Amino acid sequence: MLARPASNLLLVRHEAIEALGMSRMEMMAVLGDAPLLDAADPKPGDRVRLALRRKDDEIVLIRIEKLR
Repeated sequence: MLARPASNLLLVRHEAIEALGMSRMEMMAVLGDAPLLDAADPKPGDRVRLALRRKDDEIVLIRIEKLR
């Protein structure tokens, strides 16, 4: 994870995501419910696993898990 600039927003770097038709990216914005993000408490530099869905033109967070 790169940053959490707002309570409902993460900026992440990721490998290719074939299911969403996305190539590797240096930065992607992911919207999520603030309580979901608060519970995971991600910090810059943390490795995380995300479950995402496309909703219109946005990528929406369904689940987040910190990797050790």
